[in-house]
Amino acid sequence: MAFEQTNREMMAPDFSAIKADAGLKEAYEALRKNLEASPQAPAVVVVNEKGKYAGVLTVEDFMKELRRLYRDACDKPGQGEWIAAYFTHCELVGIKKVSEIMSGKRLSIGAGEKFEKACEMILRKKLNALAVVDEDSKPVGVIGRRRVLAEIGARMFK
Repeated sequence: MAFEQTNREMMAPDFSAIKADAGLKEAYEALRKNLEASPQAPAVVVVNEKGKYAGVLTVEDFMKELRRLYRDACDKPGQGEWIAAYFTHCELVGIKKVSEIMSGKRLSIGAGEKFEKACEMILRKKLNALAVVDEDSKPVGVIGRRRVLAEIGARMFK
């Protein structure tokens, strides 16, 4: 039964990682690679300078930042060419760091803990992805909501 297995047994061990102090351009490239991969990874894991878990960066996190940039650059009465203003503004604020837009800060789960607990966290906290960490807080994998849906759905609708 999947819910009795450990997170290490249920996680996706292949994941992308990015440093917390990386810029938005690097973040975009990491997310783009995830979206092109098969299967698509649910998030990019963010690590600090020591390689320890710091958070996750999802497409939703990035889109939230793009919406904020749009509002700042273009949400003004009488704004003509909004797309030119948007890209100009985005270039100006391109120095923003991943740590400023990532989610999942301080939300991770141990590799040896039961998968059931990961399912509960993802459902309760409405997470797209949950980082799985070792005893030194270094990421070793990711559990995404697709995995949770697959396991719960298989049990509910068999």
